[in-house]
Amino acid sequence: MGSGHMPDDIIRDSTYFRQLQWIDAHGDCSPPPSTDMREWVDKSKVKDMKNHHSVEDPDMAYLISYGGPGDNDDTELERQIKFMVKASIKTISTAERDVYDCFDIDKQPALEHPLLKGHKVQKEPNLHFKRFHKAPANVNAAQLGLKEPCPVGTVPILRATKEVLNKEKSLLKIPSLAAMKQNAPSSQHVVSLVDNKIRNVKFGIYASLSIYNLTVAHDQFSSHNVWIETGPADHISMIAAGWQVFPQLYGDTSSRLFIYWTGDGYRNGCYNTLCPGFVQVDRRITTGLPFSHSSTYGGDQYEFSILIQQLRQKTHQQFFLSNQDRATGNWWLVVVSDPPVKVGYWPNELFLYLRNGSRHTAWGGVGLAGGDGVCPPMGSGHMPGRDFKHAAYFRQLFWINGHGDYSYLPGSKDMREWVDKSKVYGLKNRQYVGQEMDYMISYGGPGGYCRG
Repeated sequence: MGSGHMPDDIIRDSTYFRQLQWIDAHGDCSPPPSTDMREWVDKSKVKDMKNHHSVEDPDMAYLISYGGPGDNDDTELERQIKFMVKASIKTISTAERDVYDCFDIDKQPALEHPLLKGHKVQKEPNLHFKRFHKAPANVNAAQLGLKEPCPVGTVPILRATKEVLNKEKSLLKIPSLAAMKQNAPSSQHVVSLVDNKIRNVKFGIYASLSIYNLTVAHDQFSSHNVWIETGPADHISMIAAGWQVFPQLYGDTSSRLFIYWTGDGYRNGCYNTLCPGFVQVDRRITTGLPFSHSSTYGGDQYEFSILIQQLRQKTHQQFFLSNQDRATGNWWLVVVSDPPVKVGYWPNELFLYLRNGSRHTAWGGVGLAGGDGVCPPMGSGHMPGRDFKHAAYFRQLFWINGHGDYSYLPGSKDMREWVDKSKVYGLKNRQYVGQEMDYMISYGGPGGYCRG
């Protein structure tokens, strides 16, 4: 804090406030009365304050100096990890060498967020489900979940290592749709179909998307997700959800369920549960889990479905769902198999703007280039063509209106196809292709040199 040094008699060594005065009802300025002043110093002993009172130099007048070196980052992270391990009721290890800690649902780390003080966990939202048309032949539902659930009354949280927590702040985030138009990092390369008809307030977004295994270098990532966001670019509120391959985050190249959120232009938010905020509710499915199956080029396809929705009336949802409960404003994440699994939710307190519908929705992918300027493969690793089994796809693209009904996408003049200029990825908007696929896009590519 301050200069990073403890305060002492040498004022120039630490940060200060000088000329402290209060103003009375007549507009006159007076120094604070020393007998009625209270000095509050944090008990951590890594910061301090020195009240110099009135000093002889009139330019300094009433003066305090304050600050300190703070705690060592590694020490703080180690303390955080030890606390989580100690608070864990049960530990579950997986074949992928992941470790999940089971926490009391009412004492989970999400509730440490300062905006969630006194928040009561919502455990049973009022959600309604309806199935879509049967999937095409050779299209299968992807399997997801811990083989052993956490005990009743507890929820699983993927344990993060000190190295991951150290890196998390520096990891590039999922870019917002607004950032694509302005100053997205040049190392991030996006293809997407964006619904720009802002007259339609969107209370949800839905799609089914195929999953593939990809070879991704350690300093790259490949993400495949939907976006829903609103607000100005510098204070954007956004939720993204889908699957990604991110070696720096997970330590491997598995295709994993992920979420990313920010409530105020990246001033808060994170991937998955790496920071407080997303409230876990289910005992078996959580973010960060790997999918057990993936699609084959030209062969069997594996997919899961995503819905992000603000519930206003009875709604129709299926497969993978993120749903804002109208009564609380919370945004729910639900994986619907048989039966539907309510994974958890983002409390509406986290968002500055995403509280009453959204202006913008999109479907697509993000590729992060490595230090050598090479972009990773996206989707199946192949450019989109005629056969939907050759490239990754989103099908059954819908937005949700204020009545909770699924609405077809607007005409082509209101849809924007965003394709990265590097030419290592592509997007093919197939539009409506029949009841089984509905509105569909194919996307992705092999990657390659993409700098410049």
